[in-house]
Amino acid sequence: MNTATDKNPRMPEFPACKIIHCLLPDDGTDKRVLVELRKKFGIVSAGSATRRGIGILGKVKTKRGKLPLSHLVKQVYVICPVDQEEEVFDFIFWFANIDKPGRGAMWQQDLTGSTPFELPPDIPDEETGA
Repeated sequence: MNTATDKNPRMPEFPACKIIHCLLPDDGTDKRVLVELRKKFGIVSAGSATRRGIGILGKVKTKRGKLPLSHLVKQVYVICPVDQEEEVFDFIFWFANIDKPGRGAMWQQDLTGSTPFELPPDIPDEETGA
């Protein structure tokens, strides 16, 4: 039987990882979370992107056949080793106040593949303005 690993016996083993997703308000929380994750956990495999969102628990006023107005939200993703997933998830939940109404949502899932990433030590932290 011939498999991909038979063809490449030196294929490196990558650590098992999880990916944590968050939807956060567009108020700078995403930047603060990313800065703290790097300081506290050394996580550099993370980022955020702007999205449009509609809260499902709020009153929606719209005309029949029309979509309600959406607002800006930030989607944050964090890739972390399996042995840190609980601690990182809990940290983000409490740091971003996800437990408060209107502060967002979180979920995590297995990551099917990820390549380890390390920043060179001489690269300064960027100014976040957060």
